[in-house]
Amino acid sequence: MTPSGSATASGVTVHLSRNRLLVIFFGILLGATLSGLDGAIVATAAPTILSELGSVSLLPWLTTSYLLAQVTTMAVYGKLGDIFGRRRVFIIAVVTFMIGSMMCGLAQSMPMLIGTRVLQGFGAGGITALAMALIADVMPADKLGRYLGYTGVVFAVTAILGPWAGGFFTDNFSWRWAFFVNIPSGILCLITLMFVPKSMNRVAHRIDVRGALLIAGAVASLLLAIGGTGGQVRFVSVRTIGLACLSVALVFLFVFHERRTSEPILALRVISGRVKALALSANLLSGMAFGTAIVYPPLFFEAVRGINATQAGLLLAPFAVTSGLCTIIAGQITDRRGGHVVVPFVGMVVSCVGMFLLSSIHASTSAAFVVGSAMLVGMGIGFVMQTLLYVIQRFTEAPDIGMATSTIMLSRLLGNALGVAIVGTIFTNTLVSGVQKRLPDFPLDSIQGAPTKIAALSDGVREQIQEAFAHALSNGFTAMVPVMFIGTVVVAFIPAKRVHDRLRSTTAEIPLAEGTAHAL
Repeated sequence: MTPSGSATASGVTVHLSRNRLLVIFFGILLGATLSGLDGAIVATAAPTILSELGSVSLLPWLTTSYLLAQVTTMAVYGKLGDIFGRRRVFIIAVVTFMIGSMMCGLAQSMPMLIGTRVLQGFGAGGITALAMALIADVMPADKLGRYLGYTGVVFAVTAILGPWAGGFFTDNFSWRWAFFVNIPSGILCLITLMFVPKSMNRVAHRIDVRGALLIAGAVASLLLAIGGTGGQVRFVSVRTIGLACLSVALVFLFVFHERRTSEPILALRVISGRVKALALSANLLSGMAFGTAIVYPPLFFEAVRGINATQAGLLLAPFAVTSGLCTIIAGQITDRRGGHVVVPFVGMVVSCVGMFLLSSIHASTSAAFVVGSAMLVGMGIGFVMQTLLYVIQRFTEAPDIGMATSTIMLSRLLGNALGVAIVGTIFTNTLVSGVQKRLPDFPLDSIQGAPTKIAALSDGVREQIQEAFAHALSNGFTAMVPVMFIGTVVVAFIPAKRVHDRLRSTTAEIPLAEGTAHAL
């Protein structure tokens, strides 16, 4: 068969047939979709998980534990891939994700599930860090752009299937299959990875373990300060203030360390300068909105409106589709008309409006209203994230583009975790106090956020509980409104003329460095 591509293995060019390239591409992409699907599947299944395993107050940690592990391992995996070969390290990441998924499905308590979600996150960090770089390794340069374009279509489809799959497994089998489904997919991915050349180009690196531990400690301390470990959180307490101070101290130590290490996990130069710093901040704030809009609407659909998990998952699909389509539309607008600051500014405004509408929900609000409001949030996020990613890349020197892109991905994931934790804490505090106020003798733990248990309550009690849930969610969404307003201000301060001049002066193609393709 005529070779249609090549890859460099141990300094020797290996020609790969078209069929082999397609198998490799399918396998890598299958692995990449595992971590992408997980968040949407778990978000839909979460209320039912809580009904069996534990308190609704631990809901944020189903997501934040996973994201924290993913955030803090991505850069380390990138370096390990350079040292030992991306194929080998990617396989290790997929196996880790599969083991974590199996243990999640077997969990017998919420603490155990949250702990195994951390293991899943360790695997997801490697998958996220290496998948697109591995595709860039094996695909012919003249076809790479086309194959990366295909990834966008695939991720759009999985964004639709993920929420539906979570609901389908929950309603027809068990929430545990939301995790077990990763096992056969992972095995198929591992089989296809056997077609990848065994040894790709390798680079000697020093792994910044200390930097990874410092940033992990800083983020974990902040999330514990915001979200606690379950139950109500007192923001003005020795514990909360102490954890917040510890987080700040670890950030200072991290910056001090990164300035002096030879191969930092985050080179501070990639986020220096007004344009890059503001664009990175806007991505983090958008990530907060994204995490909030995908985790908490299913709780409203199931607990307040009494919709089953499958239908609740389908109701998340418009948000995902809108976000993906607006990413494409934003790219077309900026390519043809420019406006790389105007487009994300409009996106922030639209997201702010969507979040404001979500903050107005109550027990009688229709599911259609929540879906429409979430779609506005998704529309705004689509306009913001990829446009500002492009701006940051064009303001970054070629050798640093991979690190800059990885840093943007880290900021988004961190934003997701922070958004979920903040809204979760406000939701929990408001729900507990609301139920105590409406029904002082009602045992909140008896429902654990389970839709079926709420629906089985007597009419008067059920209405009070649903009102408490809706009010608690409304308060959580309200907290995100000023966040999105701040995001609008941040984007407004990006100097549009400077961005325009820079983009006009850099007419060459952006080189694809490791990590650059992550967000393409």
